[in-house]
Amino acid sequence: MKHFKRLSPFLGGCAAIAVLALLLVIYSFTKPVPMAGTKTITIDVMYEDGTNDHYQLTTEAQYLFEAVSATPNLKIDGTSSEEYGLMIDTINGKRADYQKDGAYWGILCDGEPCSYGVSKQAIKDGESYTFQYTPVDKNS
Repeated sequence: MKHFKRLSPFLGGCAAIAVLALLLVIYSFTKPVPMAGTKTITIDVMYEDGTNDHYQLTTEAQYLFEAVSATPNLKIDGTSSEEYGLMIDTINGKRADYQKDGAYWGILCDGEPCSYGVSKQAIKDGESYTFQYTPVDKNS
């Protein structure tokens, strides 16, 4: 009969530290890098009823939230936390309430889901951003 030795807690701790270090290295290479200088971007808002608003702007902002905040006639609101930034619940007076109607405001970058929220999404010249009212089927 084979006997297995238990790994020492020290080796387990070392392995955990190595994994965390690897994750930090990966994050440092994949985190959004803000682009300095003037950028021209477009922002679209797609509402629940199918209507949309289109904004084209030239900005010095480095993050999407800064650009949105400086855009006339575009108002976003929500709850903010240190960890996640702004969690959008209202755009131009139109609310997406997951608890009430199972919907949220999705953010797309050039048609693909953004990797970060509005507060941490770095913007680049020529990119297009879409805030899309997104219903979720709670039955699936």
